Amino acid sequence: MLLTILGMSLAAAVGEQPAIVVRGPTVVAFFPPVSEKEIQADSDANEALADFQLYASQVREPFRKAGIDFHVVYALSFRIRVGTRITTFRTGQVRVGYYFVAPGKQHRVESGVETDVDLLRIAGEYFGTAAHHTPGNNRYRTFPAYSA
Repeated sequence: MLLTILGMSLAAAVGEQPAIVVRGPTVVAFFPPVSEKEIQADSDANEALADFQLYASQVREPFRKAGIDFHVVYALSFRIRVGTRITTFRTGQVRVGYYFVAPGKQHRVESGVETDVDLLRIAGEYFGTAAHHTPGNNRYRTFPAYSA
């Protein structure tokens, strides 16, 4: 966890603005950059970050199998390129959440930390079909992914 936090702080200190190239169904999970000191001082932020990272790690493989690109950024803004169009998304008051986008579709933003099951459900709603959690056995089934 320390390396992750230090990595977030370094990126924030450098002022990098992540850029995501969208070629198909894409989900960008975002969390504000935080320092180790902030995490130690705020148990709620520590728990939110831990949950955010856990659920992100749990959806990565089901998303990959469903053909959904998945990115995690620790920033207050990031750039999205769809074709030749580049837009900047600023998290504003949302701060923690998920940006769903695909070529030819209006983006969708979900705020707060979502569970892996919720992320898979939302992806299914937004992209039409996606990976779904199979209740009761911790396994995932995949269905045909979004096609442009």
